[in-house]
Amino acid sequence: MSKTAQTIKTLLMLAETAKVKGCCEAEPFLAREIVVDPRVRMKCRLNLCGQFGRNLMCPPNVWDLAETSSILARYTFSLLLQITREAAPNEYQTVFDREKNTMNAIVVSLEHAAFQSGFSLAVGLGCGHCQLCYECADEVCPSVCRRPAQARPSLEAVGIDVEKTCAAAGLPAGFSPGRVTLSGLLLLD
Repeated sequence: MSKTAQTIKTLLMLAETAKVKGCCEAEPFLAREIVVDPRVRMKCRLNLCGQFGRNLMCPPNVWDLAETSSILARYTFSLLLQITREAAPNEYQTVFDREKNTMNAIVVSLEHAAFQSGFSLAVGLGCGHCQLCYECADEVCPSVCRRPAQARPSLEAVGIDVEKTCAAAGLPAGFSPGRVTLSGLLLLD
């Protein structure tokens, strides 16, 4: 079986696993269709969530846009993951915060499954800022993540335009009346 055929077979298996674990959508697509936009990082710099410079999985502690573009260019395939939940407008943030932990756990488990399937450079990106620890890092080791096996930066943190990337994969994105959609990503070479 060719490397491409093996990768596609693995992507389809991972997509099914993602759905079993709770994703509503798991869409394989080409990594070159992922959209990087500096305006996404600009929104991070505005610090609307309060995590800029405080969370090791957020800017400026993660790779920059040039590195993101360079990294993405090394991958051929990706798997876009989504969890969609119903929510009243006043519950969007609560639902998002609850479900992003689910999405991030799924991303990490799929990354491990891909690694075990022979894709040693598989990497996942989650959604929203990391909330694994009550406080990120500590005064003794301020630049060392306490949970590197579980923590992943979000698509937005590395400059990926989630809405345009979802559209490129044929999927909806973000918040719409009565629902919240969270997106994660797995990259395979």
